[in-house]
Amino acid sequence: MANYVQCKACGYIMEENGVKDKCPACGLPKTVFVPYVNKISPRRKFLIDQHIHPIIVHFPQVFLTLVLFMPLLSLFVAEPWRTELLIVTKLAILVLPFSVLGGLLTGFFDGKLRFKKLSPPALVSKAVVGGVLQILSVIILGLYLAYGFTGFAFWLIILFSAISMGCAIYLGRLGSSLFNAILPG
Repeated sequence: MANYVQCKACGYIMEENGVKDKCPACGLPKTVFVPYVNKISPRRKFLIDQHIHPIIVHFPQVFLTLVLFMPLLSLFVAEPWRTELLIVTKLAILVLPFSVLGGLLTGFFDGKLRFKKLSPPALVSKAVVGGVLQILSVIILGLYLAYGFTGFAFWLIILFSAISMGCAIYLGRLGSSLFNAILPG
């Protein structure tokens, strides 16, 4: 089993044999490293180290960006580019609710894996905002299916996409603050 060390300055953890002259995270000399004892089971550590949730949540972020900016960009270009941009938007809208659901489900899995329960305040907050994001993604899909990109629906899709982007940013910021938090065991 590998021996681990932790940077006293920034908390970065790495295998002892990987330490060079400096901490790769903060750049301080290797003298700031102290021995680190991993306090979680090997199976749990393996699952956490796969970063399933952090990887999956990038998909809805990409689709949200497309849904928000492609229609706006379409206002400034002529045909056939306008149609092409709206086709990209349509595809992103169709996939968005499923990708958000994937992020939500892997978030529950990751929260349970790291904290052994889903009741800590930060996780409850993430679940609520994730649920709002899921509802917004379904509303955006419903608007598109009912009205396409016509009239007021076009602007509602952009508005709900902007609100969804705010939710995604909040979730990302809160999630990054929890990234290294893992209960022992």
